[in-house]
Formats: sequence, C-alpha cells, structure tokens
Amino acid sequence: MDKNSQEIEAIKGRPMLHWYGKKPLEAIEYFPAQEKEVYGDVNAKDFSKLFWGDNLQVLSHLLKDYRGKIDLIYIDPPFDSKADYVKKVRIRGEKFEGQQQSLLEEKQYTDIWENDEYLQFMYERLSIIRELLSDTGSLFLQADWHRGFHLKLILDEIFGVECFKNEIIWHYRTGNLADKQFQRKHDNIYFYSKSANNKFYSQEQKEYYFCIYGPDFKTSFKGRNHGEDKHGEFRISQVDDVWDISAVFTLSNEHLPYPTQKPEELIERIVNSTTDRGDLVMDCFCGSGTTLAVAQRLGRKWIGCDINIGAIQTTTKRLNQIIQEQKKNNEKGFKGNHAFKVLNVNEYDMFKNELEAKEIIMDMYGVEPMKRSYFDGTLDNKYVKVMPLNRVLNKLDIAEVIKNIEKSIDTFTPKSSSKADEETYEESVLVIGSGIESDVIDFIKKENKTHVKIEVRDIQSDKKNLIFKKPPEAELEVNVTGNKLTVEIKDFHSPLLIKKLQLENEKRLKQGSEAKVEDFRQIIDSVSIDVDYNGTLFNAEIMDLPDKKSVIEARYEYTYDKKGKQTVAIKIIDVLGEEYFETFKVEVK
Repeated sequence: MDKNSQEIEAIKGRPMLHWYGKKPLEAIEYFPAQEKEVYGDVNAKDFSKLFWGDNLQVLSHLLKDYRGKIDLIYIDPPFDSKADYVKKVRIRGEKFEGQQQSLLEEKQYTDIWENDEYLQFMYERLSIIRELLSDTGSLFLQADWHRGFHLKLILDEIFGVECFKNEIIWHYRTGNLADKQFQRKHDNIYFYSKSANNKFYSQEQKEYYFCIYGPDFKTSFKGRNHGEDKHGEFRISQVDDVWDISAVFTLSNEHLPYPTQKPEELIERIVNSTTDRGDLVMDCFCGSGTTLAVAQRLGRKWIGCDINIGAIQTTTKRLNQIIQEQKKNNEKGFKGNHAFKVLNVNEYDMFKNELEAKEIIMDMYGVEPMKRSYFDGTLDNKYVKVMPLNRVLNKLDIAEVIKNIEKSIDTFTPKSSSKADEETYEESVLVIGSGIESDVIDFIKKENKTHVKIEVRDIQSDKKNLIFKKPPEAELEVNVTGNKLTVEIKDFHSPLLIKKLQLENEKRLKQGSEAKVEDFRQIIDSVSIDVDYNGTLFNAEIMDLPDKKSVIEARYEYTYDKKGKQTVAIKIIDVLGEEYFETFKVEVK
C-alpha cells in the first residue's frame, strides 16, 4: 500500500444492500490542496475551508488531518432524480458520458446516473464520512423518494442500526400539482451518530392550540409552557421528527439564484441540536452554502466542498458578506472563524509557480522536506529530487543527479556487505518527473557509477488520477497581404480536457488507448480576435460564438482601412472555460 494512501476501517457485518459492481472502499489515495483565495481576516490563526473539487478526493485530503475531528456532517447529495438542474458542458457536436458524475460538467452537475453507479458513488463517500466524524459526532443525510430507501440501508451497513437516531420528515409547500397521485411534499433526513455517546440538545417550538384542537378551543391550563401572542394561545413543546418548515421561495429574503437551495431554519435546527459553539461542521455537497452560512452565523467552524464552480462562487460571496457583518458587530463569545480559504483539490494550476508545484508533488508522495541540500527531501530510505514539472525529465537531469550524488557520497551509509557490481549503499535516490524521455533508464544503467541506486517515477503514469491544469495549446497562422488580414486556427489541444476524458471514460477505453477528439473545433467554445490590440484593453473586432449544434469557423478575414504596424491578439476559450491567448505583430501595407 502507498505510504500516503489513507486506510478506511472495514465495514462490520450487517444487513447489506447489494448492487452490481459493489466494492468496499479499503483505501484511498491522498490528494494535496492548493490554496487559491483568502477572505476575512487574512492574519487569522485559524480558517474555515471551502474546497472546489470532486468531494471523494476532497474527503481523502481531509482524512489526513481531520479523521475523527468533525462534529456534524450534513449532506444534501444529488437525489438521482433524473432532473437536469443546469446546462451541461459538452464537447460540441458530440456528448460524452462518464461512468459516474461527469467531470466535464464541473460548472454544474447533472443529477442523472445509472442505479448501480449512484449507489457506489454514495457508498464510497459515506464510508469516508464516518471516518471523519468525531466520537460524539452526527450525520444528517437528506434524500427523497428516489433513493432514500436505498441510502437508509447503506447507512445501516456503514454506521450500524444501533447508531440510527431518527428519520426526520421535512414537510414543505411548493406550487406544483399532482395528477395521478398525492403530491410529494416531503424529504427524508436520516440522522445517525458515530457512537452511542453523541451530542444532542432537545429543541423547543411553539405549538398553537387552534392548530391542534380547532379555533374554538380554550385551555384552562396556565403554566410555564403556556402563553398567548397575536397568533393565539400556544404551548412550548419539544420538536419531534416531523418538521413543517417552508421551502425557499423566490420572494424569500434568503433566496439565491441557485437550484436546490435549502432554508436556513432547517439547518439551524440541525446545527443547534447536535453541536456547541466552536464545533466543526462540514457539508461536502454544499451547493449554495446554506450549511456553511448557518454554521458561520452560529459561531461554528466549518468545511465545505462542491464540484460546481458556480456553487463555490455563490458560497464565497455569501460567506464573505456574513463575515464582514460579524466583524462590524463584534459579537461577544464568538467561537467560529472570521476568515476562510478557498482551495482546489486535484486540479492544480502548477506551472505558474514551480516551487508550489514541487510542494504539491512532495505532499502527494509523503516526502519529508530537506533544507540546504540538492535533494528536496526524503522518503523512507530514499533521497528525493523533484524535477521541473513543466517539461519532460531528460538525460541532462539524470547527469545532474549523478553529479550531486558523487559530491555528497559521504552522506550515504555503506552496506555492511555487498557485491562489487551491486548498490553498496543503504540509501537510494528517487527522481520524480512529469514524463520521461525513452532513453533515460538506459542512460542511468550506463552512466551511474556511484553504486547508489537511482529510481525514476513518472507522475503521469504513477499518479494517473492527478490532474494538472496545463494551459491549452494552439497552432495559429496569421498573415497580412496588402491590407487584408487572415487568421487561421490550424490545430487546438486542451491537455486538461483530454486528461478528464481519459479518467472519465477509462472503463470504456481499451487498455493503453487514449481519449481522442476527432475534430479540434469540437472542443472550442469561442474565438475572439482584436485586430489592433493596444496591449492593455482587449477589444474584439471578430467574434465567433457558435450555437450548441455548431462548431467554430477556424478561418477569419479582416480588411484594414489604414497602413502601419499592428498587433493582432487572439483569444480562444475551450468548453471547460480554459483560455488560450497569443499576440502577433503584423504590418499593413
């Protein structure tokens, strides 16, 4: 097992739901996080965290530092409702479907999966969620009639029937009508604890007598739990497992332009009943950020996650506004955080910062950093050197490694006994690169006379699920004949998109084959050309914005009305929103 993989506790034998392809999650690969933005007090000692990425990979990241430390996890996962909540991100002219949630649909996910894939998707995430909960922690999972009964059985298997607390019925009103059946106006919220020692605080509510006994009822009881207000006589009662809470309507004060938003009152009841101030709350399907917003207002720390960039943007704005209000009000006894960070997991913008790229890879492998040395760190009995990741590892790199082994040979420990033609030192050297030239291994065998073993690892094959955000590449041809400009896109390649297609469709592809796009125009969303770019303000005279069923033209012409030198700027956006930008100097005659 990889040193940096995270073990998952085996599920005990309990009544189980079976499906095709069911596989227990025994271990999961660790993925580092990359900080992107900070909000609130940038000098704070502690930060809440908002992750953008596949929550399975985010959960694997959290296991390293948060195993057994989260006090409450609420999730409102996709319901497998066959509802397409938002527009898909597709390759133009052709639809690609993944084996699970489509990684091409990052701007919003579509709630459409095959039954078995959906169940395995939830099984894996719930297995890790249990690992993250503290011994006094609780899980609340919201579902509806589509998959609630399946998820209940999976929860029984993972948490144990003895840890099941309640099936809460959230009853709400919405405007749609039913024709052939009763209206479906409730969701199920399954409440499980990590152990029998879970935190729980009873909640109270006003219960009006006229709602129970009718408008003419008058009570003779006058006591602590009795009162009267503008709505009539009431008693204070303990909240039960049927909750009448209004859904979020368009005219609601808390309404956001985001699908599946849940009311804050619903989440407040859950947070108040199972946590204290300063406790840690998580929602790894955070959507519009209601759970995180409530946790922030109630003085809890929080962790959020979503694969949808729209969810991250909505949540970021919402939480930042709350924190700014709280800092102005200076609430006494506040135990939450007045700052949070936005992080990426497994979509690393690595090539803008070589140092950060190296740190991410070292974290991924579990390398212990070294200071004042040619080598970057140690891994078990290996000295580790991470080569620049924006190019292929080559023979010159290996020659430099051999040279530095010779310089520092006194730091290596000789073996007590060894043959002359074998490695004679206890330690070896591990060289990590992104892609390897074909003759590197032969070069090591031929040139390494140090008797220190040199091992090479290629992260592109060794960590094939790791996604590097390489910028798109294009082949452009720009010509001016007289006063006529011609721009032609000869080829376009998006490494990020191809990588995601490869991962998404690896079960369907033959072993060793690669995902391919037959026509590069299919992966281009738009083309904009500024024919007289001034170096600061991009102002496109030519724009190619094809509709969903079309592709770009790829060849463009423009006639100048004056002579002189000009700069042509070309901006190409692919279907994932990645940008390619290049300028060309031309002379109009």
